[in-house]
Amino acid sequence: FTVAAAGVAMHKPSASLADALLCPPPKFGQVEPSVFRAAFPRSESLAHLRLLGLRTALNLSRELPAQDVLAWFEAQGVRVAHLGIAVWTHPSVAPISAELVNAALSAVLDREQHPLLLLSASGTHEVGTIVGCLRRLQQWSLSGAIDEYRSFAAPTPRLSCEQFIETWDPDLAPPPRAHPPPWFESQCA
Repeated sequence: FTVAAAGVAMHKPSASLADALLCPPPKFGQVEPSVFRAAFPRSESLAHLRLLGLRTALNLSRELPAQDVLAWFEAQGVRVAHLGIAVWTHPSVAPISAELVNAALSAVLDREQHPLLLLSASGTHEVGTIVGCLRRLQQWSLSGAIDEYRSFAAPTPRLSCEQFIETWDPDLAPPPRAHPPPWFESQCA
């Protein structure tokens, strides 16, 4: 049906059309082919995630996604790995550890775990630091890696995350598994 607003006829979408619209999770983005990033998805984002054909979801938060989202991952056969970065705002907790970055990168660089979704409660700092370290491993410039982090972290980027990306040593990263993704192989050739 149509609704008149300010003298202009506007069409209101039907319920079936509204249901068909895709809604990505907050902070969603493609990192590389078959590698995605996002904040915890909500139920309205699940149709969008279904299109990705996910095999693995890496939860970088200490918190868990909503129960309906976890049930959906299970029903879809998506393996959820809870790497569990500690809350960063607590003064006695280091922002992130090299071991945790290496564990996440080990999964990202294993194409048998793709398509893969990196997620955390906000999709900002934890995910952004992992992606920033991946960019360093890919030999991006430091400014490029930090700019990408800031674009997803705005309006509240954390200096501690930027410093970690800057000081992280790519030479200490784990070597890719037996099946690195094609995009990584081509960059290393």
